[in-house]
Formats: sequence, structure tokens, C-alpha cells
Amino acid sequence: MAKEPEPEVVEEAPKKKGGIKKLIIIIVAVVVLLAVALVAVLLLTAPSDGKHVQASAEEQSYPPIYETLQPITIKLADGETYLQVEIKLRMSDNESGEKLKEYMPDIRSDLLGMLAGKQPDDISTQEGMNKLADEMKVLINRDIKAKDGKGVKKVLFGSFLTQ
Repeated sequence: MAKEPEPEVVEEAPKKKGGIKKLIIIIVAVVVLLAVALVAVLLLTAPSDGKHVQASAEEQSYPPIYETLQPITIKLADGETYLQVEIKLRMSDNESGEKLKEYMPDIRSDLLGMLAGKQPDDISTQEGMNKLADEMKVLINRDIKAKDGKGVKKVLFGSFLTQ
């Protein structure tokens, strides 16, 4: 009798459910985290534009230059309220300070005209005072013909009194 060939038994490896999926998810998560970390490092260590670095170095190389204007007392637009203000200006450099002194009559006249047109409600809040300081900065820089970030850097109030 001929012996029948025995069928070959192929053993299949037990299936791991979700093993490959878990591995793929872990790899994708690691890649995303690395990408986020790389972007964060690049943004935090990116050099700023040269102008900012140069301006910072210039500002730190010498003490700030302040100019104090004569106090201004004026009646506001409502006709009843008076404003008394002492203005200090932080200048970008000595040259701008000299220009400020040269154009002082024009600057004072323009400031008086601007302040006379203000309502008490316009300047009674911190936001209003900040806006007023910005308007003064633009007006003074225009009068002294400041260019390229020169001129008045900041307007400060030594006193600010409405009555």
C-alpha cells in the first residue's frame, strides 16, 4: 500500500490585533512633536531684523536723553475745564534734542492748538492720555522734521491736571 502523502501543516503566526496600527500612531505622534519642537526653536532663536538689534545697541550705549517742555495751562474745548500739563520727551539722540530747541515756538503753538480742541472726556482716561501722548509725538516729530526713527521716542507726562 502506498502511503498517502501527509498534507503539510503550515502554522500561522498568531495575529497581533492593532499592533501595527499602534506602532504607526506612535511614530506619527513622535514626528509631529519633533516638528512642533523644531518650529518653536526656530521661532525663539530666530535673529530679529538688523535695525532692531542696532537700535537696541544704540539705546543701551548711552543714557536716555530727556527734554522738558515748559508747563502748559490751557482751557479745553468745553470752555469750562482747564488742563495743566508738564511734558517730558525722550529723544532718540542729541541732534534731535537740538532740533527740538530750534523749533520750540512752532511746537508749543501746535501743542496749544491741539490741546485747545480736546474735550475733557477725550483725555480723562489712561487710554485717552496714551492717545494724546501718541498724537503729541507725531506732531512734534513732524515739526522737527524727524526721519528714520529719529526725534521723539516717547512722550511722558510729569504732571497732568484737569480742573
